[in-house]
Amino acid sequence: MDTMVFPTLTEADTTLPLYLTSIGHWNNQETIDRPDGYPHFQWLQVMNGAGILQVGEHKMSVQAGQGFCLLPGDPHAYYATEEPWEIFWLSFRGDLSETMLRQAGIKQSGVYSTADHDMMMTHMKNIYAMTQSGRSFLGLECSKLVYMFLLDLMKVILVSSQSAEHHILKLKPVLKYIEDNYDKLITIKDLAACIDITPQYLCLLFKKALKMRPLEYVNRERINRSKELMFHESDIKMNEIARRVGFDSPSYFSSVFKRLEGLSPEQFKKIHGMR
Repeated sequence: MDTMVFPTLTEADTTLPLYLTSIGHWNNQETIDRPDGYPHFQWLQVMNGAGILQVGEHKMSVQAGQGFCLLPGDPHAYYATEEPWEIFWLSFRGDLSETMLRQAGIKQSGVYSTADHDMMMTHMKNIYAMTQSGRSFLGLECSKLVYMFLLDLMKVILVSSQSAEHHILKLKPVLKYIEDNYDKLITIKDLAACIDITPQYLCLLFKKALKMRPLEYVNRERINRSKELMFHESDIKMNEIARRVGFDSPSYFSSVFKRLEGLSPEQFKKIHGMR
């Protein structure tokens, strides 16, 4: 069944960092030609059939199981090449929209594959069901669901050859090694050896999966453990904390803590009521 919903938005809804502007489903998507683009962000997920997406002069095929993203104002057209071309779609706006798509690796309008088509479809069906629920604060509820959709899109989008989720799974032994050995000296070679890869490839995996370097992740783990020590052992000295979480210098521990947390360890203790 063809459906299309444009939720009524309050002024408060349109100030949310993410908000739904429309959602729908076409049993057989008709040809769309928008030389001036569309004013909102759109994600369209293909259930069955196939088609062509044209963005500017560039044409891309779209198969079942893939999705395509359209950024505001990009001239585009799309049409079926294998019918019925069944599509679920949603559009959204808000200051976080572009940021979250970029974090998923989507920097331009185009066709994208996902590692979990069913999960993305479940999200879209849940958003549609919410628009039909008659719930109070519907704009807020839909905003939460769109946020969840985009968070999971970050995990499963296949921007290159593999998804971030795939990279995280590959890194699991490395992350476990860091968790078990944060209080000891850890080198890039140690971490790479956990999964029998080169240090260079390890850095690439961390960048793709976590958007940070391996030793930056190590330091974040150490700083988090230092905060736990402050909570559980309020009388512990800073030099002892530094030693127990793997820093060989209290001053370096303090500088890393301040860089990551925005305040010194002493200030952190004070604002949390710890003596």
